[in-house]
Amino acid sequence: MTDETPRIVFFGPDVKTEVTADEFGNKASVLTRMSALGIPVPPGFALSVDICEEYFRNGQVLPDDVPELIRQGIAFIERSTGLRYGASRRPLLVSARSGAAVSMPGAMETILNIGLNRVTVRGLIAQTGNPRFAWDSYRRFLEYFGTIVFSHDPGAYRKIERLVLEEERVPDESGLDFAAMRTIAEQYEQLYSRTNGKRLPDDVFSQLELATTAILQSWNSSRAQTFRSMNPLSGARGTGVTVEAMVFGNLGTLSGAGVAFSRNPWTGVNELLVDFKFGAQGEDIVSGLMGVVSYQEFAARIPLAARELSEAAKRLEFMYHDMQDIEFTVQEGKLFILQSRSGKRAPLAALKIAVDLAHENIIAKDEAVGRVRDIDAEAITIQTIKTSESPLATGISASMGVASGKIALSAEHAIELSKNSPVIMVRETANPDDISGIGASLGILTVRGARTSHAAVVARQMGKVCIVSCGELKIDLARRVCAFPGRDLYEGDYITLDGQSGQIYAGIIPVVVEKPTELIEELHTWSSGT
Repeated sequence: MTDETPRIVFFGPDVKTEVTADEFGNKASVLTRMSALGIPVPPGFALSVDICEEYFRNGQVLPDDVPELIRQGIAFIERSTGLRYGASRRPLLVSARSGAAVSMPGAMETILNIGLNRVTVRGLIAQTGNPRFAWDSYRRFLEYFGTIVFSHDPGAYRKIERLVLEEERVPDESGLDFAAMRTIAEQYEQLYSRTNGKRLPDDVFSQLELATTAILQSWNSSRAQTFRSMNPLSGARGTGVTVEAMVFGNLGTLSGAGVAFSRNPWTGVNELLVDFKFGAQGEDIVSGLMGVVSYQEFAARIPLAARELSEAAKRLEFMYHDMQDIEFTVQEGKLFILQSRSGKRAPLAALKIAVDLAHENIIAKDEAVGRVRDIDAEAITIQTIKTSESPLATGISASMGVASGKIALSAEHAIELSKNSPVIMVRETANPDDISGIGASLGILTVRGARTSHAAVVARQMGKVCIVSCGELKIDLARRVCAFPGRDLYEGDYITLDGQSGQIYAGIIPVVVEKPTELIEELHTWSSGT
């Protein structure tokens, strides 16, 4: 990279600039390209990967020009939106996201709703006429900022939320009114002084500078280092920082957030796969903390946005010549694409997608062969269960295959048990911090979460069987028990996951094994040129 390479780039309506992933990270590269093509993205700016390198080279101190670059970027977003950052009327809020040259789902940080304080919360209420939305956004921001910037224990926030839910007698936050949301936000504010004495900065530019620092710092987090050790990234220099105007999936009844795959990432079938949640922000989906609805339910409620998403997915797949993983938000019926990247996929899906893309003339046959060269095609099997046993419970399948192993209720126990036995990691919800346990396990079972959460994405790519959202399962960590309807199993007991049906069985169940012979033979024919 030359000295003339800019350290900031802008994207949004009528902006035609495009940058490379090496310069600004994959996320910014895709956003600038989508923006130039007229695909609806929120306006924003990105700081270059050079800044990350300089940050660590200078003893983890922000380079001197970063505050001014941030102000330039915010001024651009203000001009694009007509909103003002930190204003008491029509306030602008932004998100800050990491973005390495190669996608690292869930390995680094994202902070939403930056720019909120007591003044701008009142401005947001006046602007939208929706106090519940404003207080919901503020309590989310307090949690993001506290846990990511100030390293607060996430459990302290979960405890406050749980106590309010119990007091209001509702199962989840969607049932809370604005007064309950305000109560949560006020108690979150008190956590700051109780935890380490650091107050949330009222100055919104200080908020964004601290958020930028936290995102740069996440490049060297233990989670990111573990991801890079398990997925070697050649020439990875650091992360860019992407800042976008907030669009709100929690604004109203025709709002929500989702993740879409342009093809099924575990079977490879050419079908749009969507997880969507009404009244949510994007991190609710990828974190694995919440349940979701399907594309069909999403399309029934917001048909225009669903059609636009389907069209955008096809366009992006054709543009990048690969299956895409797309994060999106719908704000009051209007679709915004937040990012798109080549989707992580199971080995079987990798074979089918490569062959199908060649048949559809999106890629050449020799490229299809090259894409699966590092996959041991002969080792790929299609496993099914044939048994008269009744399943313990049923969840939502997030991958193919069958896996049997001993129950492990934490990543640490999964690693320990895997030294002598196959392991199934069972969690309330998996998160990216569990990556080492995912790597040590044959399969993952969660009580909550979506098929498109970061943890499920990583598990699929690693060839693990994954079943999510098994609401019939209750985990008692104190007793180390998994309570299924009619039967309790203990940590260390064997269970079997059937990724095809989403069913869970006690013990080890026999498996019928087939091979994707037709796909393998077609690829062999192409590679030999016959």
